[in-house]
Amino acid sequence: MDIFEYASTASYFSNLLWVQLLVGGLCFLIVFIFQAVALFTIATREGYKHRWMAFIPFFNTYYIGVCAQKNRFYKIDTKMISLVAAIFEFVLFACFILYYVGCYYVAPYEEKIEATNMFGMQMAEYRLNDQVPANLAWAAWIYNYMYRYILKYLNLVYMLLQIVVLICFFQTYACRRYVLFTITSILFPIQGILFFVVRNNKGVNYREYLRNEQARQYRMYQQYQQQNFENNPYNQNPYGRKPDMPPGEGQNPYNTPSQTPPDDPFGDLGGGGNSGGSPFDDFKE
Repeated sequence: MDIFEYASTASYFSNLLWVQLLVGGLCFLIVFIFQAVALFTIATREGYKHRWMAFIPFFNTYYIGVCAQKNRFYKIDTKMISLVAAIFEFVLFACFILYYVGCYYVAPYEEKIEATNMFGMQMAEYRLNDQVPANLAWAAWIYNYMYRYILKYLNLVYMLLQIVVLICFFQTYACRRYVLFTITSILFPIQGILFFVVRNNKGVNYREYLRNEQARQYRMYQQYQQQNFENNPYNQNPYGRKPDMPPGEGQNPYNTPSQTPPDDPFGDLGGGGNSGGSPFDDFKE
C-alpha cells in the first residue's frame, strides 16, 4: 500500500503517528488522483466498461488489469492476476490498520534503545518497556510480531503480484520502456504519475509489437542491401561466371581457350618469324 510507504518515509522526520499518517494520506491522494484520471482516460479511449472503478480504492487495482488485458503473463489472464492483487491489497490494508491501532495503544510504553545518524537524519529504534498493562497484551503482540511475521510476507506476495500487473500494463502502453517504468513504480510509490504520463498512448499487444518491429527491421535491411549492393556497379561479377559454375568456365579473360600465337616481333630481323627461330641465326656461319 502506497499510503503506508509514504507514512513510513515520513517517520524519518517525525515520530508522531498522526503526522506520519497525515503526510502519507496527502501524498497518496495526489498520486491516486493522477492514476484514476489516467485509467479513466485509457478506458474511455479503449472502450472498456465500468470506468467508475478507476476512482475506487482496491477496485482500481483490479481495473489496471482490465486496461492491460491485451497482454497476458505466461498465458494467464491479466484481469485474474489483478483481481488477486486487489484482494491481497485489501487484506494488507486491513492488517496495516490493525498494526497502527495496536501501535497507538502501546505508544505511551515505548522507549528509545538506540539512535544512529544516517545521511544527516536521526534514526532511532524503539521497544516496549515492562509496564504494558495486561489488557493491552494484544496490542503489545501486534507491536512486536505483526510486521515481522505477517505484514512483511503479505507485502512481499502483494509486491510480486503488483510487478506482474505493472509489467502487463506498461507492455501495453509503454512497450519501449516497460522495464524502466515497472522498476521505477516498484522502487518509488509514483506509479500513478507514470500512468498519467502514458495515458494517451494507444494500447498494443507486446508480442505483436515485437513481430512488427522484426518485420520493419528486416525491410530496412532489404532496402539497405538493394541500395548498397544490388545497384552497385562495382559489385558485379567481372568474369560473367555464375556462383555455381565450375572453375574454368565462363568469360574469365585468363581462362580463354588457346588461340594462334601472335607474330614474332623480331621476325623482320631474320631467322625469326612464326618459325620460332632466333633473330641471331642469320649471323651464324
